[in-house]
Amino acid sequence: MVVFARVLVEILVVAPGIFARTAPPLAALGTIMLALALLLLVRAPGDHEAELRDAEPPSDLRSAVVFGLLYAAVLFAVSFAREYLGSKGLYAVAALSGLTDMDAITLSTAQLVKSGALSADTGWRLILVGSMSNLVFKAGVVATLGHARLRKRIFAVFGAAVAGGVAILLFWPA
Repeated sequence: MVVFARVLVEILVVAPGIFARTAPPLAALGTIMLALALLLLVRAPGDHEAELRDAEPPSDLRSAVVFGLLYAAVLFAVSFAREYLGSKGLYAVAALSGLTDMDAITLSTAQLVKSGALSADTGWRLILVGSMSNLVFKAGVVATLGHARLRKRIFAVFGAAVAGGVAILLFWPA
């Protein structure tokens, strides 16, 4: 759910002129995710405390360089797909880039919508596809590394979120 808050802030900062057109469907899926997170919290047994591990500092140069390269690659892939593959190619790029990182597809798509190279409707749909791809990837990580109880919960919640995303893609007015 936090991803959607961050995505909305990124759009607001990078391309405030498109925010009103792109935010509602993204906020709708964010709201679905919030409701599912609250449901999990209410139904979770016992102690909600978690042990935090030491993390890498957020100013790590390697992370910044990797993100910059990823952003450039996604921007190139989106431009290439738009030019040579049409809208189906854009959705494939969004799904692939969304697997591990939402920022690159969000920022590159917002820039393309802002410049007029993409419509706002196509932009929010690409970001939504990337976010659902990201959920599927995270579910795969849980399937690989998680306990059976965790897998069951995550698959149910992420499945409901993806179903909500598909419904938004299909039924949100253009």
